[in-house]
Amino acid sequence: MTRILIRAGKSPLTVLSHEQSLSTSRLGVFGSNSGNMLFYSAVFRVLSVPGAEVVANSYVHERPVHLGTYINRTNEEFDRFVLPMANSYRDTFLPHLERLAKVIERLKIPVTVVGIGAQLPYGTEFDSLPDNYKKIVTRFTRAVLNRSASIGVRGEYTARMLKYLGFGDEHVRVIGCPSMFGNGPLGPLVRKVDRLAYDSPIAISYTPKVKGVDRLVEANTDLYPNSVIVPQQHHRLALMLWGENPAKVPNKRMPIHTEHPLYENDRMRFFVDASTWVDFMAEQHFAFGTRIHGNVAGVLAGTPSVVLAHDSRTVELSEYHGIPYRLYSELPPDVDAQRLYEEADFDAFGPRQAETFETYVRFLEHNDLEHVFQPGKANPAYDEALAAAPFPGPVHTLMASDVVGRRQVMSRLRWLRQGHEGDLERRAYEFEPPFREPRGQRTLEERVTELEKELRVQQESLASWRGRMGRVLRINPLSTGGRR
Repeated sequence: MTRILIRAGKSPLTVLSHEQSLSTSRLGVFGSNSGNMLFYSAVFRVLSVPGAEVVANSYVHERPVHLGTYINRTNEEFDRFVLPMANSYRDTFLPHLERLAKVIERLKIPVTVVGIGAQLPYGTEFDSLPDNYKKIVTRFTRAVLNRSASIGVRGEYTARMLKYLGFGDEHVRVIGCPSMFGNGPLGPLVRKVDRLAYDSPIAISYTPKVKGVDRLVEANTDLYPNSVIVPQQHHRLALMLWGENPAKVPNKRMPIHTEHPLYENDRMRFFVDASTWVDFMAEQHFAFGTRIHGNVAGVLAGTPSVVLAHDSRTVELSEYHGIPYRLYSELPPDVDAQRLYEEADFDAFGPRQAETFETYVRFLEHNDLEHVFQPGKANPAYDEALAAAPFPGPVHTLMASDVVGRRQVMSRLRWLRQGHEGDLERRAYEFEPPFREPRGQRTLEERVTELEKELRVQQESLASWRGRMGRVLRINPLSTGGRR
C-alpha cells in the first residue's frame, strides 16, 4: 500500500462538530481560513486511488514545534509528501514557509507542491521585492524542486515571479488551484434567473482588510434581505459559535462583532466541511465578493459567481480559471449585486474547464502521482463514504431563531456544560460559600471523610452478611454439603 502524507487539517471523511472544528487547533482544524478546506479536500479525493492511504499532517510541519520527530516519522512511515498550498508566497507566511523549507531539505521521499501562489499588492514589480522575501521563497522552491519534477503554481504572475528568482519554465507549471479539479472538469455557469429579485438568495464573501468592503456588505444585505455573508476566518467562527468579539472593533459597520445587525439577525453562515459549503452554494442565485474561495465554492456548485479582485492572487486565479471578476478598485465600494450579475460574462467559464483540467492531470502524472481519473483508478467507495458522512452543516450565530439555529445553540450549551465537577474547575464559576473552609482544603478533608464513611458502611455490610450466612448454615446444614 502507498502511504501519502498530505498538508491538511483533517481527512474530508472525518466528521467533527462545529465546536470540535474550532477547538481542535488554535487556528481551527482548517488552518485559520476555511477556504483551505476546498483545495485540500479536492486533492484528498484525487489521490485516494485504490491501494493508497492518504493521511492529513495537521499542519505540524510548518509550526514552531520540535520538527525532528515529525521529519523522521515522515521519512519512515510515508512514501510521498504532498502539499496543497494557497497564497503562501506572502510576507505573513514567510516564517511557516521557512520551516517547511527546513523540513523538506531533510526529507528523503518525493515532495509535491500543488497550487502555490504569490500574494502581493496588485501590480507589484519584482525588483521591489524585499531581500528576506526573495531569500525564503527561493529556499523553499529549491527544496521542493530537489524532491520533485516540477512545482505547481496558481497562475502566470507567480510563474513570472519564480522565473525572476531563477526558476525556469521547465520546473514551474501553471496549474491554478486544485480546488477546481476534485471531481473532474466543471460544467458551465448558468444564470438561474434573468434578474436578481428582492428576495433572491445571495452569498457574499468579504475580506475585512479590503478598504470599503463594509459598504459593499451593508449596501447589498440591505437591498437583498435573503442574502447572507459567508465568513472564512477562524476568528469569525469563534464569534458565531461563542459570541467571542475581537479585542478591538475599529469599524462598527464591519460584521465582525456581536452587535452587528447581520449577527443579531442570523445572516451569517460558516462552514467546517467543503461538501456542505458547496451544497449550500448550489441553493444560491448568485455569489460575489472579495474572497477567492468564497467564489470558488460558488462555481463548484455551478452558481454564477463574480470575484471582486483586489490583489495579485485573486486576479491571477480568476484569469486562469475563467472565473468572472472585476477589479474592486474600479467599482463603487457599494456596487449593487444586480450590476455585477448583469455585466458578468458567465459564458466564458465552461469552455475553459477542459483545458485547465487536462493541464492539472498532466502535472500530477509528471510528478508520478496516481489519481482517480486514470483508467482503473476510480474509487467509488470514497464518494459513497463522503455522501454518507453526517456533516453538521452551516454554522448559525447565537441569535438564530429558526429550528436549526436553536438546535445548534442547544448543542453549544451541551458542549459547555460538563457537569457539576466540570463547573467547579472553571474560574468563571469560582465561589467560596461563607463560613466554610477554602475549597482546596475542604475538598481534601471532605474526600477523606467520605472514604472513611464508605469504609464503615462496607464493614457494617460485611458483618451483616456474615451474620446472615451463619444463621443459614445453622438452620440448613445441607446447604454446605453437610459441613458445619
